[in-house]
Amino acid sequence: MRKWLVLPIILLLIGGCAEKVEKDRQEETDEAVVAYEVIEDEGEVTDATGDNRKSETATGSIAFNEIEELTIPGSTEELIAQPPGIFTKDIPYEKETKKMWGDFGLGDYEEELKEKLREVTATTQDPVTLFQSLHYFIGSNAYGRAAKDLNEYSVEWYEPYLPEPEEMEEGVNSVDPGKALILLDASSSMLLNVEGKQKMAVAKSAAGRFANTIGATHDVSLIVYGHAGTQNDADKELSCTTIDEIFPLQPFDAEKFTQAVDGVEAKGWTPIANAIKTAREKMAGSSENVTLYIISDGAETCDGDPVAEAKAFAGENEGRTVNIIGFDVDQAGENSLKEVAAAGNGEYISAKTIDELNHSIKKTWVPSFQEIMSKNNSLLKHWGQSTQSMYDQTGLADKFYYSGLNEQSRFVSALNLMRGEEMITSEIYNEVMKLIVEKQKLTLAVMKELDEKKSEEVEADRQQVIERVREWTERMNRLQGAGN
Repeated sequence: MRKWLVLPIILLLIGGCAEKVEKDRQEETDEAVVAYEVIEDEGEVTDATGDNRKSETATGSIAFNEIEELTIPGSTEELIAQPPGIFTKDIPYEKETKKMWGDFGLGDYEEELKEKLREVTATTQDPVTLFQSLHYFIGSNAYGRAAKDLNEYSVEWYEPYLPEPEEMEEGVNSVDPGKALILLDASSSMLLNVEGKQKMAVAKSAAGRFANTIGATHDVSLIVYGHAGTQNDADKELSCTTIDEIFPLQPFDAEKFTQAVDGVEAKGWTPIANAIKTAREKMAGSSENVTLYIISDGAETCDGDPVAEAKAFAGENEGRTVNIIGFDVDQAGENSLKEVAAAGNGEYISAKTIDELNHSIKKTWVPSFQEIMSKNNSLLKHWGQSTQSMYDQTGLADKFYYSGLNEQSRFVSALNLMRGEEMITSEIYNEVMKLIVEKQKLTLAVMKELDEKKSEEVEADRQQVIERVREWTERMNRLQGAGN
């Protein structure tokens, strides 16, 4: 009697990669807090609290009460809730979170900021209040969004579709599908939601899971359509003629597949006919079995004839079929897609919900019994996907990290400006600098806290997938044992 084992090597691979990522980040973090030199007094300087400057503020426009009431972040919650500075609130998020520490500068508001700081320093030389004023004028606008994006990050693990053992019989789906070409609809209607989730995201996840399942024993390809241009008439030709094979026909590779599918966005029209035609042309001359698996939420909108194209594809040889799952399709679209599948000697299945979509793929698209029995080995595919997820998560954490570094750069530039203009003494300069460094240490600590929390969540999800496949394997072994 055969036994099917889940290989544990994935745990070693993931652990080693995680350690390297953590080491690289720690080295960068250690270099982030700059050791600033203490400035010594260089002789007499203008009294920063002189009477003349006080009189200048009599007609000033600064709301000092707002500055003094501003909370200097001292915790994770306070840092995430930090309001943006009045001069920095409109800095684009991508710029504010870009790796450019030490070269951010004060921008075109420098002169206005200088006058505001002159008003503040003419009123007070208290280091804490001056630090509050830096936040009030040029504090980062990105902490909240960066934390939110990292908190909402998740990995759609390519969990293989594993039918319940009790539902499976030897010989079911025994026809070898041969080469598997997945055609993914990325038309604008896929931007709509089903059960609170965007249809495009759901379909991409399902395509990945199915590719993982069938790709363990068959070459698989991913072709997308509807992803070019927009749904406007001006973009119709572009959208209807752009069909891209973003994952070339090959054994499934989680990392490459993830990189390919992550870049797909729902945008334009629905050229099903051209997509089928493209698949037929790619497989021209091949005598092998070829199966098209189409995930779509609607009928042809590009004036093509998908029925004729499906018939032409199936007519290449008897081992070619066109299978379609209509995901949240209206009645007219369903009728049309049924005709396409019938013309391609395939099957049409309706899926109105996410569960129905996954169940339909599991029940009708998975390979034969014996091939499914080998799917425990597909857990190894998590290695490549885990590597990519680490890079993605690190990128999100870095946005929080660089928000702090770019803010720090502005704070130091503004502090140097105050010292250069003799608004403050070197003693005050050093006190404010200490506060800036402490703020950056807090930012680094919060980034690490958020990143580690997310890593734990992502790994917990992955382990749940592994456990489900292990449980499935055990049940399958028991089923085989009972039959022998």
